[in-house]
Amino acid sequence: MIDTGKAIIVEACKGVVKAKRVVEGSLHNIVKEEAKKALDKWDPSSSNFDIILYEHDVERLLPLKPEEADIVLKLEPTRMKDRVIFTLPIYIISYKNYRSGEVTIDEEAIVVAPYITDDYISYVEEVAILTTKEEEQ
Repeated sequence: MIDTGKAIIVEACKGVVKAKRVVEGSLHNIVKEEAKKALDKWDPSSSNFDIILYEHDVERLLPLKPEEADIVLKLEPTRMKDRVIFTLPIYIISYKNYRSGEVTIDEEAIVVAPYITDDYISYVEEVAILTTKEEEQ
């Protein structure tokens, strides 16, 4: 697990970002703390409680900013001519969800990822929105 000393936390409900913040601390501890908060919101009679490590592929144009280069290098990027591709580890803490056939539909979730720079917050928001977005019939 990569640890940058900060984490991005995004809370989403039905495809809408309800809150986002950057906090300082160990990613490991932040994920655990957010999971504890989610447990208080969880209703065991109506949904599962899941924590999933999702590997989100990120593609960035070169050159990288100095403040992001050292962190991205730790994520073992692949270089392609004018860009770099790497996997950003993102934790999805789902506490309000339901089953629909073979799949679980997440209605509310907390998404946590290592902080690199403000430019990466949108990637975490995208995962939170797509994770909790209602299925179109």
